[in-house]
Parts: sequence; C-alpha cells; structure tokens
Amino acid sequence: MENKEQKWFESWFDTEYYHVLYKHRNHKEAEQFIATLVKYLNLKSGSTVFDLACGKGRHSIELHSHGLSVLGLDLSTASITHAQQFANEELQFQVHDMRLAFGDDRFDAGFNLFTSFGYFGNESEDVLALTNAYNALRTGGFFVQDYLNAEPILELLPQKGEVIELFENREIHFNWIKRLESKTIVKEIHVVDSSNLYEFQERVQVYSLDELIEMHRAAGFEVLHVFGDYQLGNYDALKSPRIILISKK
Repeated sequence: MENKEQKWFESWFDTEYYHVLYKHRNHKEAEQFIATLVKYLNLKSGSTVFDLACGKGRHSIELHSHGLSVLGLDLSTASITHAQQFANEELQFQVHDMRLAFGDDRFDAGFNLFTSFGYFGNESEDVLALTNAYNALRTGGFFVQDYLNAEPILELLPQKGEVIELFENREIHFNWIKRLESKTIVKEIHVVDSSNLYEFQERVQVYSLDELIEMHRAAGFEVLHVFGDYQLGNYDALKSPRIILISKK
C-alpha cells in the first residue's frame, strides 16, 4: 500500500499553486524539441501518438501542430480540464494513471517528457508504466522518454529557493528546499497565500542511464538511441542536463 509521501503527486499536481510556480517553463524550447523529435522519428501527418503524463498539454498541442493525432493522458483532473479547451477530433485528453493500461497496438509513437516519471517510489510500478506504454504501441512504434540527468544536479544539493508570484491579483509566496533522500530527490514546497500556509512535496526517483535502459528492456523495448539534451546532442553523464531515450517496440 502507498504511504502519504508516495501519493504526493495526487495532491500537488492538482493545485493551482503547482501551475503558478512553474508558469515560466520554456514553451519555445518545448516547441523546438517536439519539432526535432518529429523530424528525427520521421513521423508523418496522420500518425497516432500518445503523450503520457501530458500535464496541461503543451507538448500534446505541439505534436498535434505537426499533423499528428494525439491522445494526452494525465492523472491530474485540473490539468486535463485545462487542456480540454484545446481539444478537437485529432487532439484528445483523458484523466489516466500511467500504471493502468490504455490499449493495445493503437499508436505509432509515444512520449513521456519533462521528467514525468519516477514518482511512485517503487521501480516495479515505473516498469509497469513503461510496459503499458509498450503495449499501447503498434509493432515498430517508437517511445521517447525525457528524464532528468541527476548527476550534475546532485552536486548542488541541498538547495534552497524562494519566489513571489502574482496570481489573480494576490501575491503567492513560495519557499522550497531540495535535498537527496536515499535515491530520491525531494523538494519540500511551502506556500503562503494571504494568511494561509500550505505544504507540498515533490519526489522524483534518481535513475541512472543504465537503470533506465534496463527498465525499458524489462518492459519489452529495444533501446535505439540515447541523447543528452533537447537538441539531441551526445549524452555525457557528468554534464548533460537530460537523459533522452528513444526505444522501439
């Protein structure tokens, strides 16, 4: 049974504060990354793809802009409700837990981007999520996983930060502490909104490249390529900001 810490994602991702804190994410970078991936995978207009843990749909929208038929899946009801405003016949969004199956042999490609993985504190459940992705793909389909490369980050921990964001004409104060706890990067987030204090937590498992490769293989994938950034540059364990795996069913 999951404990309270392991369920952090069920509460934090569904709050308005999560989206306020991370509203400065680089949308231009996401646009360029998707364009690079679509070209690299040679995905043709009309191809069917899924975006697993799609959040508010920024990557799904970009995938759709390339003529792809997209299904965005995310556990957060609030995120999916937001994304629905962009939906059409070829761009659909559903509330879904990646640990549950979502079809067999349906898609030409799948994406799991921006470290939307490693939340469960249990490697077997992460492998289960990958297995569900594998099963959802047609034979020969591609799966792209974009994960943090922890090595450069760990040298900076523990780390503190604070920011004040304006939201609906009020100031929201955020303070956080990021630390390593066993093999998990933990971010404790304190929110002050008017006179109200809230506490949230993010927990992301630290997986090495070798561990991620083994998990992909355990799910059935053949790992084809490994890259270290959104320009698909070479991977360097000590310097690369990302681990980007491209696997095939």
